[in-house]
Amino acid sequence: MPGTGFLLGPKLPVEQRTDVEFGFRIAKEVSRLEIGQTVVVRNGAVLAVEGFEGTDACLTRGGELAGKDGGAVAVKVAKPKHDMRFDIPCVGPRTLEVCAAGKIAVLALEAGTTLLLSESSAKTGEAAPAQCDDRSMIGR
Repeated sequence: MPGTGFLLGPKLPVEQRTDVEFGFRIAKEVSRLEIGQTVVVRNGAVLAVEGFEGTDACLTRGGELAGKDGGAVAVKVAKPKHDMRFDIPCVGPRTLEVCAAGKIAVLALEAGTTLLLSESSAKTGEAAPAQCDDRSMIGR
């Protein structure tokens, strides 16, 4: 589980850091309402909210709505009082592939609550080869 300060990829410009903060506020509220745990935002606008369809569909929809140049920020959090014994939010190689395909620029994870499966492939870009060089993953 990545902790606070975890960073893979380039340092975020101020616009993306602002979107990460905005996305965390929205994602925490959406998760509090038990709607979903992931949101996709860009330039202070919510593009997609995870519902019953799941994380991958949310990321795909958000990537499409960001436009042909992409650049969206995805944020994944845990619900308040989330029972980690039974359901741990996870990000794996498939999630990274979906982000890369949707040209999502940043995947922000709630530090200490989201399990990063195969951290080594995330670091090396094996999950989505040649598509992750300009993408970032952060723990907040």
